[in-house]
Amino acid sequence: MEARAGEHARRKERSTAVKTVIYLDVLLLVNFLVAYLLLRAVGFLCGAPPGFWRTCAGAVMAALSSLILLAPPLPAALSLLYQAASAAAVCRTACPFRGWRGFAHQTVWYFLLNLGLAGAVLLALSRGLPLGAQTNNFAVYWAVSPSLLVGCAVLVYLTLRLVLLVFGGPKETECWQLRLSLDGADGPPLAALLDTGFLLRDPLSGQAPVLASYTSLRGALPEAVAAFLAGFFAGACPEPPPGTPVRLIPCKTASGMRTLPAVGGFSARLSGPGKVRQADRVLVVFTDQTLADGSVQALFGAEFYHTARPVQRRFAQAGRERSAVE
Repeated sequence: MEARAGEHARRKERSTAVKTVIYLDVLLLVNFLVAYLLLRAVGFLCGAPPGFWRTCAGAVMAALSSLILLAPPLPAALSLLYQAASAAAVCRTACPFRGWRGFAHQTVWYFLLNLGLAGAVLLALSRGLPLGAQTNNFAVYWAVSPSLLVGCAVLVYLTLRLVLLVFGGPKETECWQLRLSLDGADGPPLAALLDTGFLLRDPLSGQAPVLASYTSLRGALPEAVAAFLAGFFAGACPEPPPGTPVRLIPCKTASGMRTLPAVGGFSARLSGPGKVRQADRVLVVFTDQTLADGSVQALFGAEFYHTARPVQRRFAQAGRERSAVE
């Protein structure tokens, strides 16, 4: 009788195990949504949020990598290695490549967030919480109905719309037109972005500089300054131009720490909607990298904006009329 009872129990366990069903569409959809949110979080943590379509492409890659759930259980070390490799592939797909250091930061953040989420689910399952979730090889399957997913998405959307209605939306990007001149050489108008998070300053004088694209200004710079900057970005050690203050300023970029050349003595004129500001003895830091995905050619912070003095509207109008006559 005991043998028959034991055999009956084993058959019951096997029948129970067979009843475990994983819906592939739910597995892919849930992991797609989770990966999309994780990639947005990684973008904000690293200061370089990817675009919508690239984020979706990375989320698709992450959803496909979750199929490891269907594989036989792997050793813990091999499962971690697989998750690290998939994190690198997902970040490479979703985030623009701006150097190996930035890529490593993105991969580590995504790996840690993904691992932390899986650990939270495992902890909840170990406490006996009825989540309806299954885990294998550090992949998570949550058996939820599509109607619940759509309902939650609609609820979150309506909540965000209510928050925007009550508190207002985010402030739009404030773009300006910037003209720089040095020793009588006027540069072309540059699309400049007022970035409140732009905190670069000269470590010696404490002056708040302007960050400008070298490729946008090299044709309008004095010959000696242009030759110095060309040699610097080519990897040489050029002699500073005589009579022009030049500094090297450490700057943290998306690809890591860099030392960028800065040239002083510029005059700057900012033109915005109904506002004009001017500044003298401006320190301009040059970079050979694209700024804000190439949409602008210069960046400046709030400190530089308040340092520049406002120009009376009638004088600004007279200046524009004089330029039109000339």
